[in-house]
Amino acid sequence: MNSSLESRIHTAVARVREHWRGTRFLDGLEPGVEGTSALLDVARLYRAWRLDVGRLQLLKGRAMTGLFFDPSLRTHTSMEVAAGRLGMTFVYLQAGSSTWSMAFEDGLVMDGVAQEHVREAAPVLSTYSDVLAVRAFPKLKVEDVGAGPWNPERGRDETVIRAFSQHASAPLINLESALAHPCQGLADMLTLSDLGGGSFKGQKVCLTWAPHPKPLPQAVPLSVVRAAVLGGADLHVAAPEGFDLDEEEMARAASFCESTGARITTTRDPDAAASGALAVYAKGWGSGDPREHAARAAGLRRWTVDAARMQNATAFLHCLPVRRNVIVTDEVLDGPKSRVIPQAANREPVQAALLLTWLL
Repeated sequence: MNSSLESRIHTAVARVREHWRGTRFLDGLEPGVEGTSALLDVARLYRAWRLDVGRLQLLKGRAMTGLFFDPSLRTHTSMEVAAGRLGMTFVYLQAGSSTWSMAFEDGLVMDGVAQEHVREAAPVLSTYSDVLAVRAFPKLKVEDVGAGPWNPERGRDETVIRAFSQHASAPLINLESALAHPCQGLADMLTLSDLGGGSFKGQKVCLTWAPHPKPLPQAVPLSVVRAAVLGGADLHVAAPEGFDLDEEEMARAASFCESTGARITTTRDPDAAASGALAVYAKGWGSGDPREHAARAAGLRRWTVDAARMQNATAFLHCLPVRRNVIVTDEVLDGPKSRVIPQAANREPVQAALLLTWLL
């Protein structure tokens, strides 16, 4: 059995490599349509036989470093479990706690807090590890913004992940940045495929803004858009006025529509977007000056996903963690249409598929 399974995994990985030979997984679009589809096939094989895959130890002797500038529960755990099941050593680093403070800009006189520069850190970690993975959110907390005019580019700040991409010689995975959470997007594709019986091409998917007390980055909703487009969905994005998703990133995702048959419809009506949807994917996100978020979000509680909104939809999705009775009601989250747990579980197999593709 094990020799047959190993052969099937090698064959599935070879199909991915026919379409994608890249060493950066930064926004989820890198493998393209065919490469992504082949990655999902590897993930399905891993998921179906993961205990047997674990006994094979296919990546024994390999090492991976995860560098986290921000907190994590699912991303850290699922990545470490996937690496361990494949036989890899996983090194977890909490930036600024288990590491030196780090600088990223060139030409700095480093006489402040930062003691390490990415120009040394990234190549050094690359000598120890076969894969690097980095999580770094933009600084959108009101207390971090300060006074003065708001610079919209702060909400799009990808300095950390781009610096590691430039200076790391090892393959690099983005574990969430300002504009992308590609492993979540890949898991969402697998989840939507499960809901659609193997494919969600042509099926209606709803991505809806929902209230949140903080101006969250747009990484997850933008990754949902990319996932839906790569899978050929009929995507309906519902958001109140003033909370539209990043125009440039939406245009990039839309450029794939012609090749996949996907469609993107934007609306201010969450009920219309949710009606008849295979999945209603709720997520809070910010837009514009974070100091104005609370005032702009006030009075938008009707955007909370409740049973009435889910009445004609098949499933509810959310990346987690979720604010109960803010993003979604208990009735929906604990009800039969909720798929948030299997959705989270799908993080492990898609990340394992990525590691196998690069290192097998």
